[in-house]
Amino acid sequence: MNKRKLPIGRTELPRTWFPALAVCSVCFVLGVVSGTLLSSEFAKGDAAAGFVSDYAASVMSGAVDGGFFSVFLSVGWYHILAFLLGFSMLGAALVPLLAGARGFTLSFALATLVRLYSAAGAVAGMALVGLSALLSVPLFFMLAVDAMCASCELIGIGLLRQPPAGPGVNTAEHLIRFLAAVILLLLISAGERALIGSDLLKFPVFS
Repeated sequence: MNKRKLPIGRTELPRTWFPALAVCSVCFVLGVVSGTLLSSEFAKGDAAAGFVSDYAASVMSGAVDGGFFSVFLSVGWYHILAFLLGFSMLGAALVPLLAGARGFTLSFALATLVRLYSAAGAVAGMALVGLSALLSVPLFFMLAVDAMCASCELIGIGLLRQPPAGPGVNTAEHLIRFLAAVILLLLISAGERALIGSDLLKFPVFS
């Protein structure tokens, strides 16, 4: 009589990525809203508005050029930090805060430039942060969700003594997505540096 043997071991289940995406999205939106509202409190002559204005003027005039590596860091350091937080239990709390900070910095810079320089500020803001953000923000969310899921799984394994619900934290797919994101960020950084260094973005208001 043949007996069927049931496989012993856990069933590999997909990670629940939707809660992580929802939390990061809410924090990002809150950051965008707070950055926009806070920018309305500053006018010409204020320190914060002056910092954004001076930075925009320096970049547009070509006075600030830290090289390609500097541009890459300004575009991708949120992504790199989110990836690294996935190797720590603290990532479950810090990744959403990082998403909120990303939304805040983007909205504050754009809103401040628009308030100070109207149409010229809108074009300058899109050149400095907007165009790259259209491509880099989806990449950030991809890495942030991966990192938050991995961090939550580390909490379950380390603190709650739960067995892994899947193939384990920081899988090969996670690493492949990170490497693909880095390649895309390099291309985005190259495009942003070429755009800022061109004569297409020369406004008398920034001279």
